[in-house]
Amino acid sequence: MLLLLGPTDAGKTTLARRLLQKAGEAFLLDLDPGQGALPGTFSLFLHREGRLLLVRRTLLGTLSPAGAEAKALVAALRLARLIPPGSPAVGDTDGLLDPEYRLLQVEALNPVEVAVLGAEGLYKALAWRKDLRVRLLPPLPEARRKTPAERRKNRQERLLAHFREAGPKLAPLEGPPLWDRLYGLLDPEGFFLGYGRLLAFGGGEGLFLTPAKGEVAKAIPTRLALPTPALPG
Repeated sequence: MLLLLGPTDAGKTTLARRLLQKAGEAFLLDLDPGQGALPGTFSLFLHREGRLLLVRRTLLGTLSPAGAEAKALVAALRLARLIPPGSPAVGDTDGLLDPEYRLLQVEALNPVEVAVLGAEGLYKALAWRKDLRVRLLPPLPEARRKTPAERRKNRQERLLAHFREAGPKLAPLEGPPLWDRLYGLLDPEGFFLGYGRLLAFGGGEGLFLTPAKGEVAKAIPTRLALPTPALPG
């Protein structure tokens, strides 16, 4: 795996897409819970014939690994273990520059190489390790800095698209209901099935509006607020 690190808007995602197109068939490990494919989650995709095919997702439940580092490391590692040995893969990360967390992430994922875009301090924090292959790259010139408003809009659009074909579903629910939060619905192996909006609660079960398919073994409240009051239900 090639793991891409660096600040927000350095061009990591653009570079990852170029590498996938060049590779033809390869895996994409999306580790950006803020601006990735689905907010609050990590995703593993198979890139084949120009398309990204979802393999599995894990739930982080927040928009940054900051404050949830242990959970983020485990969630990323569970997906990385699904990549067949020897398969080409690219890991695309968020913009957190915490050297301690990034070193732990590199230790956990054991990438063949780490590319740090536009963050000399982070590069130096990793490059002293002679057992790691770390390269410093400049930010991509075409990378454009997004405003906070653009980021919020991107997240909302992805969440609303996620709920586009949602329907009612019963799932086990423990603890007091949190009506203003999204729930992460997990399968019996702990992988993410989909988000749910709680509609009703009673008798240890919740009725959720969710696009999730398959058996739901657990519903976990996240730190993510409902994307909009206009969400059905």
